[in-house]
Amino acid sequence: MQKKDTLIFDLGNVIINLKPDDIWQKHDMFTLFDAKKLQELQSTLFFNNYETGKISSADFIQQLKDVAMNVAISDAEIKNAWNALLLDIPMHRIELLYQLKQTYTLILLSNTNDIHLDFILDYLQQHFGKNVFDEIFTHQFYSQKMGLRKPTKEIYERVLQLANIDATTAYFFDDKPENLIEPKKLGIKTVLVDKDISELTNFLN
Repeated sequence: MQKKDTLIFDLGNVIINLKPDDIWQKHDMFTLFDAKKLQELQSTLFFNNYETGKISSADFIQQLKDVAMNVAISDAEIKNAWNALLLDIPMHRIELLYQLKQTYTLILLSNTNDIHLDFILDYLQQHFGKNVFDEIFTHQFYSQKMGLRKPTKEIYERVLQLANIDATTAYFFDDKPENLIEPKKLGIKTVLVDKDISELTNFLN
């Protein structure tokens, strides 16, 4: 087996399954919030700013209250709708990551936000009895904590620097083609995840 020193994994649709965006928006977001106003927020980079830590969760929730169709909407209802995007983390993926950890350095790199991350950490505790990410990943890089998000070149450069990685020894798994462009330029080998990661690690053999 040819050793690939570092495997960098995206989170959404690589480790945790996500509800398709159009279904999530239609069934969970547009039923509670004014669709036009949500789109206006999107155009002002409001959601991107939340993912890069420029907006607090309290301010994020308050802004969504301001565009809600029910003026009495609760914080919990907003969080539930926001977190409805997140589905499950199959056991076999966690088992695979534990296996890979025996040979490779594993790193997590995700565009996310504090509300989603809180949900995911609670999910890990409920389904695995502990935060398995802390055992599996040598580093966990989250956009809201870094102040950067994919697909900008800076976030990949920061990961390489902070984790002391030689780009040519790293592989990056992500489900979005646009997120693979900049790491490839830096010399990182990239793998587009369009099916389960257990089927995409054949190159390790």
